[in-house]
Amino acid sequence: MGSSLRPVTIIVELAILTVALYSFLVGFRLTLFDLGLDRKYQRFVRISLFIIGGLVLSFLIAHLITFYPRLWIVIPYRG
Repeated sequence: MGSSLRPVTIIVELAILTVALYSFLVGFRLTLFDLGLDRKYQRFVRISLFIIGGLVLSFLIAHLITFYPRLWIVIPYRG
């Protein structure tokens, strides 16, 4: 039972972290263009942030799968 809940908890945590990462990267992109970065660099910035987001997401996936604690549900023995 415990091992079947582990992937669900990892997926939920990845979804939360992905939303946080996405909002951070969009805020960073908007800040760059609000501070006067020319529009001709918009494609380069989009591709760069997409690559950075992919790298961070793969890092999070690898570490959550490796180090996420296993859920053990102890069922008392009725003998």
